[in-house]
Amino acid sequence: MTLQRIRMTLYKAMLLLSASILACNVLLILYSVFTRYILNYSPIWSDELSRYAIIASVMLAMSCAYMDSRHMKVAFLEQIVNPTLRSLIQLYQWVMILGVSCFFVYVSTRYSLSLGKFSSMGLGISKTIPLLSIPIGFTALFIMVLIKGPFSEKASLRKEVC
Repeated sequence: MTLQRIRMTLYKAMLLLSASILACNVLLILYSVFTRYILNYSPIWSDELSRYAIIASVMLAMSCAYMDSRHMKVAFLEQIVNPTLRSLIQLYQWVMILGVSCFFVYVSTRYSLSLGKFSSMGLGISKTIPLLSIPIGFTALFIMVLIKGPFSEKASLRKEVC
């Protein structure tokens, strides 16, 4: 299995999972609006589950945005310097994103696990369970950054998927 094939498989999996969670969240919000305004009953768990679902969706989509180079960055400097300096800037960005994502995997895992003794008000489950989407998202970003490498291709994966 080639590296490009691994990239595509992971990219498609993250995109599909993120889109699925987002679609479920839309259905959940529609259910919540229906019950609130039509049935005059508002289930408390729907707002909390919706909040956690949007966090999970964004955390998984973050790695796809990186693979497509759709993340926020200042790219004008890369365009005006010579190729050697451009390579050094790209290497620096890659190392920094790799390091920051690794750091956030560690910090968010410790934070999520520290909330194990608390339960969520609406869902009645340990807060650790829904908050584990944060370290999972940063782990996905770390893996995608590692697989993409410091010197990215011009073509984005989004074009290849479509």
